[in-house]
Amino acid sequence: MSAFVLRVEEPGGPRDLSLPCSIGGDSSDVLIVPGTTSGERAELLQQGSEFGVRASGTAPLRVNGLPLAAGEFRALQPQDLCSIGSARLIVESLQPDSALVSIRHLAGNATLEPIRTETESSPDSLGEDVRIVAAVVDAQAEPRLNTSAGNTVRWPRRATLWVGAALLVLLVAMAVLASRLQPVTLVVQPAEADVSVKGVGWRASNTLMMLPGERTVTATLQGYADLQRTVTVREDEPLEVSLRLQPLPGILEIDTGGVIARVFVDGAEIGKTNDDIKVAGGERTLTLRADRHLDVIQRIKVTGKGVRQALRIPMQSSWGRLEVSAASAGATIAVDGAAPQALPAVLDVPAGVHRLNVAAPGSKVWQSAVLVRAGETTRVGPVVLGAPDADLRVSSRPTGADVTVGGVFRGRTPLNVALPAGMEHAIGVSLQGYRATERQVIAESGRRIDLALTLQPVLVRLTVQGDPADAEIWVNGAERGKAPLSVELPARKHLIEARRSGLQTARFEVDLSAAVERRVDYSLIPEGRKADWKPPPSAMKSDSGTLLRLMPTGSFTQGSERREQGRRANEFSRAVTLSRPFYLGTREVTNGEFRRFRPAHASGFIGKRTLDLDGQPVTGVSWSDAVQYCNWLSTTEGLPVAYEQKDGKWVLKQPVPPGYRLPTEAEWEFVARYAGPGMRARRYEWGDALPPPAGFANLAGSEAAAEMPKVLEGWADDYPVVAPPGKFAANMLGIFDMTGNVSEWVHDTYASFDAAGGGSDPLGPPSGTRHVIKGSHYKTTSFAELRAAWREGGDTPSQTIGFRVARYAE
Repeated sequence: MSAFVLRVEEPGGPRDLSLPCSIGGDSSDVLIVPGTTSGERAELLQQGSEFGVRASGTAPLRVNGLPLAAGEFRALQPQDLCSIGSARLIVESLQPDSALVSIRHLAGNATLEPIRTETESSPDSLGEDVRIVAAVVDAQAEPRLNTSAGNTVRWPRRATLWVGAALLVLLVAMAVLASRLQPVTLVVQPAEADVSVKGVGWRASNTLMMLPGERTVTATLQGYADLQRTVTVREDEPLEVSLRLQPLPGILEIDTGGVIARVFVDGAEIGKTNDDIKVAGGERTLTLRADRHLDVIQRIKVTGKGVRQALRIPMQSSWGRLEVSAASAGATIAVDGAAPQALPAVLDVPAGVHRLNVAAPGSKVWQSAVLVRAGETTRVGPVVLGAPDADLRVSSRPTGADVTVGGVFRGRTPLNVALPAGMEHAIGVSLQGYRATERQVIAESGRRIDLALTLQPVLVRLTVQGDPADAEIWVNGAERGKAPLSVELPARKHLIEARRSGLQTARFEVDLSAAVERRVDYSLIPEGRKADWKPPPSAMKSDSGTLLRLMPTGSFTQGSERREQGRRANEFSRAVTLSRPFYLGTREVTNGEFRRFRPAHASGFIGKRTLDLDGQPVTGVSWSDAVQYCNWLSTTEGLPVAYEQKDGKWVLKQPVPPGYRLPTEAEWEFVARYAGPGMRARRYEWGDALPPPAGFANLAGSEAAAEMPKVLEGWADDYPVVAPPGKFAANMLGIFDMTGNVSEWVHDTYASFDAAGGGSDPLGPPSGTRHVIKGSHYKTTSFAELRAAWREGGDTPSQTIGFRVARYAE
């Protein structure tokens, strides 16, 4: 390895030295500096791989304004400043095997010889430009000035003394000023930023040298916003200035081929394509939106830092052109039911299928559908219109009879039918329980034909009798007399009612379609009681097809114990008794069942997997949607509805009628935890211990890893999303899916704690905005949520929440 070379630039000229090198006021030192005495010295040396300075005497030594104790070593970096005596050492550059140090004296240096420069000159050269080479400062010599032309200009001696005095004053002032400079630690990002100080001061590596007081520090870097910071510098008080420059946004120049579009970046509208779009650097989602054009969505990388980026993004039209003509004079066209326009016509319309109606006076209306493609012209016509149809009006007594034309069903009376002109048509009219009738009519263009028929009934005898014998008998809502009663009725279905004051009305639907004589027997029951009461059946089926099972009565402790693992604070424990027998749906309500009540409902998708099949459990319904479905189901079966609206909110009627409703939280949890008569309620639906039996429920298993961000460790089933209800084993009471598949709305208003909770047949808190949700679902990833005591409150629909129905047995 070559020896380390130290090059020193002194007032007396440069020289190369080896290390270590001593600095001080003693003649034995290699570098003698003014302002120090014998014994006051420092030493430049290498320590390991680092070049630095060590205070080896009593001279006060500072590095970047910070004092060094005797014997302390400090590694030096380029632009570091060392102060000793009346001299300043500046590290100009530093390499692994060399260093360049300049020494500046703030007072006279006894080691320097006077500088003398003699040049020859001629008087003629004084008119040329003068470059000062050196000034003679020997007190005995004649002052003179050397010029670049080789001439010597002599100064008056008094002027030389004045210049020397001024320089001395300046050097002393600089020394005082430098002694007051304070080091301030600098942290700047990016590191290559230029940092300047307003006023006296300079930067040495990661240190700013500044005078005490309020100072302004400025950082600049191309591509970044300038940053200014005002700091207060105090003597001998450490200070750190942290500067973080913010990059300038990039500028997007978007060329859409002349289409002015609105520009959205990451969903926020920021301008139009005819503007410069300023966007922060990084990955961004760019959306362009313009009238009559398809949206463009692209992922782009913005350079930022003020850089301009040109983007060429053509936009595709979303409209097409429709040209329509007709052979008939005065023809008009209506597109999609809009106001008619005269033909021929050229119309700009959105791409897609459109319904066309072409009409003209004295002609039959022409109807069709046409597909218009984006950016293309679709031509229709000339359309040839035919003669107008005849207008047939069919009425019957009684109304509601089926009408056929040429054997094809066209509707029910009263009915208006358009008949093609110039033909004979067979008109058939029929109604169950009445003789069918057929008429022949000839259709003339533009003619109105009225066909009024009185249907002749096919009569069947019906006898109604029972207890009490004098009950009023009503047929299809009309009173027909007292029992026993024998009447002749048309051969179809009829509603028969037996009524008497103080007794419950008996209703029967009797079908006489077979034209066979029938007899109906009734037995009326006193209001408020059931004289022939019998135990309710163990199971029943709703009109929607849901099977409900009769649940046992009993008592249990609802909620969870304080020490139960996974317990939440809202699972407060309370004693509950269920004394009123109730039915509970064996499975959750499906999409197909719910759409009988609300045909437009859609449960949606999870990724590309549908939740909307008729056989899947309905989801995306609110609590009020669920209770309205219960009321609808009660109405379809002629049961009293369980819910009514008060002050804009659905509430359970009191006393609770036997119509369909949501199960209470107590009923739901009792069934989910049931272990047998007199047995202690289970923690989970399958028992008291984890894990659940394999294939027990539809949870977030490994099969759902592609759809879910997290799955239940160690679990697998066959359904990534919801499963058709009843695909997993039923519990002890024959109820399916109380664990997994979907969580379920129950009747109770939600409260994290209810001091009045528990008791006999509890219905939950009397008021509140949220309702209780019970049971885990197909996205569940926590074993704690599999506990039957788990509960949550909610007020909005979710793709993980459905419901099942319940009703009291009597």
